[in-house]
Amino acid sequence: MSDNVKMVPALCTQCGGNVEVDLSKETAKCPYCGMEFMVEKAVNNYNVKYAHVEHADNVNIDVTGAVKEVLDFAGEQLKEGREDRRQREKEFAEQSRQSSAAFLKIMAIMFGGMFVFAIVAFLVMFFSGKMDGDESASSNDEGSTIECRLEDGCLYTDVLGKDVPEWRYLEFDSMGTVLQYEYNDESGYHNCVIPEENVTDGVRYVVAGAYEDGFEIDEYTKPMYYSVIQVTIEDHDFTEASDPVIVDDLSEYDYN
Repeated sequence: MSDNVKMVPALCTQCGGNVEVDLSKETAKCPYCGMEFMVEKAVNNYNVKYAHVEHADNVNIDVTGAVKEVLDFAGEQLKEGREDRRQREKEFAEQSRQSSAAFLKIMAIMFGGMFVFAIVAFLVMFFSGKMDGDESASSNDEGSTIECRLEDGCLYTDVLGKDVPEWRYLEFDSMGTVLQYEYNDESGYHNCVIPEENVTDGVRYVVAGAYEDGFEIDEYTKPMYYSVIQVTIEDHDFTEASDPVIVDDLSEYDYN
């Protein structure tokens, strides 16, 4: 090597090894990795790494590594931001799913309660015409009210109101009942019927006829209309009774 060759320290731009290069040449070859590199860039890298800065405005600094670190840091931050966002979105989706499930459960309970309430209301309305114990039922009769009730196994019937016709209890062999008492007064008509001792359990009918007031009534006089009450007999007691049904003729009543 010529004595005039000026060798200066440098850093290989490939492997970072310390090498000496000839400033008179543009390129050099790293003795460690064999990489051919630009002499000026290798020298600048060396100066950045080892030089003591006395005049910052005279120093040529390679900022490639710093920029890369900044970009890498920014990339990591973006990656972490995406992961945090995905996690938040996942948690929000789970909370929404749980809220929807809870809402549907509440709605199911509400609709179930409404359905049960509707069924109970229907049953109450359906059986309102049936009487157990001391319950009573009533039916309108042209300006008067017909009421019946069960007490101690007996069926009580009262017709109340103004201008009440002359009512009479009609005894039919098929009814299996006997009249305990019956009377008409200014306030209306009242009777009490009990089952006969020899009657069998089952469904029977209590019938009363309404006659025009002032006419002589006998066994041949036909009533203006009838009140029919379906009853159930168990152990010689009335246990159930329907609402009174008013018909012009007994053939109109559905005994089924």
